[in-house]
Amino acid sequence: RDVERSRGLGDVYKRQINRCLTTLYSVIAGTMPLDRNFGININEIMGYPTEVAKNKLSVEIISKTRIYEPRVSVYKVECEILQDGQIKPHIYVKKGE
Repeated sequence: RDVERSRGLGDVYKRQINRCLTTLYSVIAGTMPLDRNFGININEIMGYPTEVAKNKLSVEIISKTRIYEPRVSVYKVECEILQDGQIKPHIYVKKGE
Protein backbone atom coordinates (compact mmCIF):
# COMPACT_ATOMS: atom_id res chain seq x y z
CA ARG A 1 0.00 0.00 0.00
CA ASP A 2 2.76 2.46 0.77
CA VAL A 3 4.22 1.95 -2.71
CA GLU A 4 0.85 2.67 -4.30
CA ARG A 5 0.56 5.85 -2.29
CA SER A 6 4.06 6.88 -3.31
CA ARG A 7 3.23 6.33 -6.95
CA GLY A 8 0.02 8.28 -6.57
CA LEU A 9 1.83 11.16 -4.92
CA GLY A 10 4.46 11.02 -7.62
CA ASP A 11 1.79 11.31 -10.30
CA VAL A 12 0.15 14.22 -8.49
CA TYR A 13 3.58 15.85 -8.08
CA LYS A 14 4.29 15.43 -11.82
CA ARG A 15 0.89 16.83 -12.78
CA GLN A 16 1.42 19.82 -10.47
CA ILE A 17 4.83 20.56 -12.01
CA ASN A 18 3.44 20.12 -15.53
CA ARG A 19 0.61 22.56 -14.75
CA CYS A 20 3.07 25.12 -13.36
CA LEU A 21 5.35 24.82 -16.40
CA THR A 22 2.45 25.03 -18.84
CA THR A 23 1.34 28.24 -17.15
CA LEU A 24 4.86 29.67 -17.14
CA TYR A 25 5.42 28.93 -20.83
CA SER A 26 2.02 30.21 -21.96
CA VAL A 27 2.19 33.62 -20.26
CA ILE A 28 3.79 36.54 -22.07
CA ALA A 29 6.26 38.29 -19.78
CA GLY A 30 5.01 41.68 -18.64
CA THR A 31 1.34 40.69 -18.49
CA MET A 32 1.23 39.12 -15.01
CA PRO A 33 0.27 41.61 -12.29
CA LEU A 34 2.67 41.70 -9.33
CA ASP A 35 5.39 39.82 -11.24
CA ARG A 36 6.06 41.37 -14.63
CA ASN A 37 9.05 39.06 -15.20
CA PHE A 38 6.87 35.90 -15.06
CA GLY A 39 6.39 34.20 -18.44
CA ILE A 40 8.29 34.15 -21.72
CA ASN A 41 9.53 37.47 -23.10
CA ILE A 42 8.33 37.10 -26.68
CA ASN A 43 9.23 40.69 -27.54
CA GLU A 44 12.92 39.84 -27.09
CA ILE A 45 12.61 36.90 -29.51
CA MET A 46 10.40 38.14 -32.35
CA GLY A 47 12.00 39.75 -35.37
CA TYR A 48 15.24 37.78 -35.29
CA PRO A 49 16.29 35.23 -37.91
CA THR A 50 14.90 31.77 -37.15
CA GLU A 51 18.11 30.25 -35.80
CA VAL A 52 18.76 33.21 -33.51
CA ALA A 53 15.13 33.22 -32.33
CA LYS A 54 15.33 29.48 -31.55
CA ASN A 55 18.43 30.06 -29.42
CA LYS A 56 16.93 33.07 -27.63
CA LEU A 57 13.72 31.12 -26.92
CA SER A 58 15.70 28.16 -25.56
CA VAL A 59 17.72 30.41 -23.24
CA GLU A 60 14.54 32.15 -22.06
CA ILE A 61 12.84 28.82 -21.31
CA ILE A 62 15.85 27.47 -19.41
CA SER A 63 16.35 30.62 -17.33
CA LYS A 64 12.66 31.11 -16.48
CA THR A 65 12.32 27.43 -15.50
CA ARG A 66 15.34 27.79 -13.20
CA ILE A 67 13.74 30.83 -11.52
CA TYR A 68 10.09 29.79 -11.30
CA GLU A 69 10.15 25.97 -11.10
CA PRO A 70 13.30 24.84 -9.26
CA ARG A 71 11.85 21.34 -8.72
CA VAL A 72 12.94 20.54 -12.29
CA SER A 73 15.70 21.55 -14.66
CA VAL A 74 15.59 21.75 -18.45
CA TYR A 75 18.08 19.43 -20.10
CA LYS A 76 17.02 19.89 -23.71
CA VAL A 77 14.92 22.20 -25.86
CA GLU A 78 14.19 21.17 -29.44
CA CYS A 79 12.50 23.71 -31.66
CA GLU A 80 10.20 22.74 -34.51
CA ILE A 81 9.51 25.31 -37.23
CA LEU A 82 5.88 25.19 -38.33
CA GLN A 83 4.72 25.95 -41.87
CA ASP A 84 3.58 29.43 -40.88
CA GLY A 85 7.04 30.23 -39.46
CA GLN A 86 6.11 29.84 -35.81
CA ILE A 87 8.57 28.16 -33.48
CA LYS A 88 7.16 25.28 -31.43
CA PRO A 89 9.50 24.29 -28.59
CA HIS A 90 9.66 20.74 -27.24
CA ILE A 91 10.96 21.03 -23.68
CA TYR A 92 12.56 18.15 -21.79
CA VAL A 93 12.95 18.38 -18.03
CA LYS A 94 14.35 16.22 -15.27
CA LYS A 95 14.13 16.34 -11.51
CA GLY A 96 15.89 19.40 -10.14
CA GLU A 97 19.08 19.08 -8.18
